[in-house]
Amino acid sequence: MSTRIALYARVSSDHQAHEGTIDSQVASLRTYCAEHQYRVEEDLIFCDNGVSGTTLARRGLDALRDKAVAGDLDRVVVLCPDRLARKHTHQLLLVEEFHRLGVEIEFTNHVIAQTPEDQLLFHVQGVIAEFEREKILERSRRGKLHRARNGKVSALAQAPYGYVYLRAMNRDETRYEIHPHEAEVVRQIFTWFTEEHLRIEAIARRLTREQIPTRQQHGGWNASVLWNLLRNPAYMGQAAYQKTQVVPRTRVIKSARERGYYPKHVHSSCRPRPVDEWIYIPVPAIVSPNLFQRAQTQLAENKKFAARHRRPQRYLLSGLLHCQRCGYALYGKPSRHKQDPALQPCYYRCKGQDGYRFASGRVCPGRPVRMELLDEVIWRHLTELLQHPKVVLREYAQRVNKQQTHSTLVEALLRKKQKESRQQEGEKQRLLDLYQAGSISLEEIAPRLQDIRTRIKSIEGEVQRLAHERQQQDQHLRLVEHFAVFQQKIGQSLDRLSFEEKRRILQLLVTEVAVDSVQGEITIKHILPIDETLPLHSRGHDPSSVDDLSSPEASTLITQFNAL
Repeated sequence: MSTRIALYARVSSDHQAHEGTIDSQVASLRTYCAEHQYRVEEDLIFCDNGVSGTTLARRGLDALRDKAVAGDLDRVVVLCPDRLARKHTHQLLLVEEFHRLGVEIEFTNHVIAQTPEDQLLFHVQGVIAEFEREKILERSRRGKLHRARNGKVSALAQAPYGYVYLRAMNRDETRYEIHPHEAEVVRQIFTWFTEEHLRIEAIARRLTREQIPTRQQHGGWNASVLWNLLRNPAYMGQAAYQKTQVVPRTRVIKSARERGYYPKHVHSSCRPRPVDEWIYIPVPAIVSPNLFQRAQTQLAENKKFAARHRRPQRYLLSGLLHCQRCGYALYGKPSRHKQDPALQPCYYRCKGQDGYRFASGRVCPGRPVRMELLDEVIWRHLTELLQHPKVVLREYAQRVNKQQTHSTLVEALLRKKQKESRQQEGEKQRLLDLYQAGSISLEEIAPRLQDIRTRIKSIEGEVQRLAHERQQQDQHLRLVEHFAVFQQKIGQSLDRLSFEEKRRILQLLVTEVAVDSVQGEITIKHILPIDETLPLHSRGHDPSSVDDLSSPEASTLITQFNAL
């Protein structure tokens, strides 16, 4: 029987993916396999384009690991350890996992042997790669911060609409130049907003209707783009650095669903920083400060009197719905056929059905769904789930058992790292004893102590990450028991809950609901609470269930579960 060989390649940035860097990796791996007479099948080549190596949630890597678990692989060939993972802990986890499954892992630039020296070299390379990455990020951050404080445009990564970002060999000479045509569009937007008091959505439709191109030269104008444009202080001559900060994404967006919920980076979402933390950099102004301030006042007024604050109808599933056809979110919208707002029928409507949002018209063939029908079906299904949780508990218990093997591996690595930490502490103490005894000078002991402290700090970081992972696993193992407690607490009061209490329970137990209004089906993704109090805030993994909306009664509930 021939040896089954798999190749794995990864690049971190979209620029590398666009430039075809990953193709050169695959070509190098193919050449290596040809030199060693390895036969590689096309379906065993796994790639992750533009995905950070600091996370294990990668589509290509997961497919590779699934093949290994299924016993379909004998060897994995990778260019170097940092292509497999950027964190040393992750490298150890993956190497140990492949070895436990009987799969050899082979790096083209380094052979992993079982001798202590080769194992030490592998660990040192992993630690150095991780240290180098963190050092580069820290130097880059401090360098940009220093340039921003000195008013240098090079601290900014790019220019907003209306400007051209002109790079220079000397970073201090990098600058913004006004783009004449785009700047005129910016002035027109501010005028429409402040003088004619047009809504942002109306401005977006007007720009799209007049076929004014966006920066990317495709599609129409979006209201969120204009909202950010109107708030950008660069247009009055003060570009702001450090306006946002990256944080883990808490809500799933359309692009994430299209990638199968695999984030490109560990921190894949941005949140605004307080205005007093912004650092202003002088740039050429497109609008006057007075006009810009009038726009800010108008934005505040619009927010205060926004329709969402005056809407009489409340939507139970708001923020949880998306279209299964096009991936866009569904929003609540009352019908305009009646004069009395209290009597208006309300619908959940997909954004893809709004033709004005897209240059080519509507992109979704779906139709609006009556709010009362969808709310009733989802809530009735949730009450069925809470009153008869045996199916969920049985399925989840089976899946928890499968995690025991991984938990054992994490525990072994944690003990190993703790042992290494004790050894380094002992080495440090021996050096201090020699110094106190006068056997070694301070000049000789100082660099060795610094090296030991660096290694101890690195090991402590790995121990903390492993301990956190073990804590999460222990938390997941208690899900079944806590879900039963949760069910007992609220099971008898479901009929007496207020609207806000129902909303809290939905947000607690449901991550998202996918609606296919063409086929009349919905898909509900659930989560299990792990806290014993109500309302709860912690969330576990998510089995899902599928309901059929083809009839208003929705009498049949078909339950199935996704992989954890």
